[in-house]
Amino acid sequence: MSSTNHGHEGPPIGGPDQDTVKRGYENDTYDAKSVLSVPFLVILFFVLAFGTVTLLFRWLAYPSGDPMAHPGATARNKVSVNERMARIGRGNEVDQPRLEPLRIRTGDSDAARAITRPEAAEGNSPELHPEDLIPSKDRTPELYQSAAGKYGLDRTLGLSDAALEKLFPVSKSGTKPGSSLTASTGSNAGRGVPPALPKTEAPPLPPVPVPQPKPTDPTPVPPKPPEGKK
Repeated sequence: MSSTNHGHEGPPIGGPDQDTVKRGYENDTYDAKSVLSVPFLVILFFVLAFGTVTLLFRWLAYPSGDPMAHPGATARNKVSVNERMARIGRGNEVDQPRLEPLRIRTGDSDAARAITRPEAAEGNSPELHPEDLIPSKDRTPELYQSAAGKYGLDRTLGLSDAALEKLFPVSKSGTKPGSSLTASTGSNAGRGVPPALPKTEAPPLPPVPVPQPKPTDPTPVPPKPPEGKK
């Protein structure tokens, strides 16, 4: 038994093989099968997990109809999302503006209606930005009319304060706006001081006549003192 191999014949355990020793370096190679098996196993387990969960939710926990739901509400909810959103609008069933993000999009069914689908040509609320409200001669030409008796916006802005007061007369005895120091605003979280109530005097009440006994009423008899007492 040699003292260098610790009782094992041949090269030391864990050492390089003879070809590597003769070559002087190890070959830079890898097993293609082991590398390609990693993404294959990831895809395989994903498909198995997704398919298993889909089958469980489809056959075991699929949401069923609510027996307590109102039949009218159930029938109204069966229509498409576009038809339900079209109910909201000026002059429609729900007579109020619809929020801008609720857009009606093209598509025959809810399954075909996606956020990537183009919007419908009609039925959506206009999206206005602050820069769209800036008056200009192209956007609001009616504000720039300077005919007889009309003052356009550009001409009105060039008038002096005296000319503006003459052009827009106001009441000389107008009500002075209340001070904002005691008003309930967002800056004081609504904890403003309410204005004092006006003092009003109650009208005098008419005198109430004292009821008089009727002639037909019996004469009241004073109560007798209890026995043993004077």
